[in-house]
Amino acid sequence: MAADASDLRDDTLWLGGAYELAVELGERDDVRLEAALTTLWAVADVAGCHAADRDDTGTWTEAPLTAVALQRHGRLAGLVTLPRRRTVVCGVRAVRQVSGTDWLVFFIPVGALDLAEPRSAAFPFRGGDSLLWRRPLDRWLAGIGARVYEAVPFRLALIGPEVAGLTTARSLGGQPPVERWAAYLIPSDAGLEYHPADR
Repeated sequence: MAADASDLRDDTLWLGGAYELAVELGERDDVRLEAALTTLWAVADVAGCHAADRDDTGTWTEAPLTAVALQRHGRLAGLVTLPRRRTVVCGVRAVRQVSGTDWLVFFIPVGALDLAEPRSAAFPFRGGDSLLWRRPLDRWLAGIGARVYEAVPFRLALIGPEVAGLTTARSLGGQPPVERWAAYLIPSDAGLEYHPADR
């Protein structure tokens, strides 16, 4: 029987890191965090909302889609359909930094991504050939980010493998790096600008 990338109870799907849409929301704000969470879940069309039992990570139960539940459980999970029409497990977590900045991180775990996209086997997905499969995934995640931005304006979003905390809007000063291992969504006077990965 082929492995199922949509089985929340399969611990192996959650191993090996994650491919992320990491959103720097701004200063710590519970209301904005929850608004971004619920908007992201809706625009990504995530099915279900579950939390893992802390004592048994293979046991998932239904959970409310709230910032309180997210902070209590550490992550929430559901199922999402990728651009190539494969349904996989996905998750979201919040990073609330000591500096007082909130990040919301939507992710596809590498174990699930490897099943849905066999070309992704070489983590962390850097190199010329990886762009062939990363570009559609990045554009899809950027579309989700753009729709979140319409409802909950944010400072910055990063797309790629393990990108949460890679940099900040303040560090970038409105300009993406010349060489980009990740994709960037950067607000400007003209709107939200997408800068694709080129490495």
